[in-house]
Amino acid sequence: MPTLPPGLSEWLPSGFFTAFLGLILYELKASEARGNRRMDDLRDSMNRRIDELKDDMKEIRQDVKTLLLQQAAKQPVPSDR
Repeated sequence: MPTLPPGLSEWLPSGFFTAFLGLILYELKASEARGNRRMDDLRDSMNRRIDELKDDMKEIRQDVKTLLLQQAAKQPVPSDR
């Protein structure tokens, strides 16, 4: 590891670089944790929305079946059957 320029080591307290690097590492880890938490929140939100859409599709399918049955009941049956 290169040595510090003369005079710089007297000006800076010992352990300054270690503390500075530690602070940067801490902030990187915290930032990563915040990003992961946001991704988890987005994933949960997306999964809830997908479940809601699936429920809506089930209701729409049921409504279409009901309408088709009603329309079939209204149509006269051909006499050649």
